[in-house]
Amino acid sequence: MPLWEFKNLNRYGNFRTRIIHTEKSLGLPGGKFGPIVFARRFRYKYEHSYMPPSILEINGKTYLMPLWQEVVKGTTINDIEWIKPKPKPVKKREVIKHTFESATSGSIYTTREYHNEDGSIKYTCNCPGVWRSKERKCKHIKSLENGSK
Repeated sequence: MPLWEFKNLNRYGNFRTRIIHTEKSLGLPGGKFGPIVFARRFRYKYEHSYMPPSILEINGKTYLMPLWQEVVKGTTINDIEWIKPKPKPVKKREVIKHTFESATSGSIYTTREYHNEDGSIKYTCNCPGVWRSKERKCKHIKSLENGSK
C-alpha cells in the first residue's frame, strides 16, 4: 500500500502537489487530476533518536505519532522513513591527577586537571574546601592555577 507524490497542472496552469494512497502501482484516471508532470514514491520523514514512529487513527483521521502530524488515510508504518541523528563524537580531553595531603588530618585529596580541545582548563577536587568556598575553588585548585603545587 504505497503512497505516491505527484505534481500536476491545474486548469489555470499552476503546479499542484498531491499525496495519494493506492493499493497497487500508480494508475490515475484520465482527466481527474489533469496532466501529470512528476510522480514518485513518497515516504513521510520522522526524525528522533530513540522513540520509534507509530500510526494512530482517531475519528476517521490518521496521525503520525508522537508528532501528531496528520497523514494520508491508509498510511502504514512502511510509509515512514525514520531518520536517527548521528551521535556527536566524544571529545577527548587530557586528565592530569594531582594528590595533596591534608595538613591537619593526614587525608589524601585528589585534584583533577582537565585539558579540553579548545585549550580551556577545568579543575575539580574532592576536598571539603571546594563546597565551602563561594567561588568553588579550594586551596589545592588555587595552587594549581597559580602554577605551584
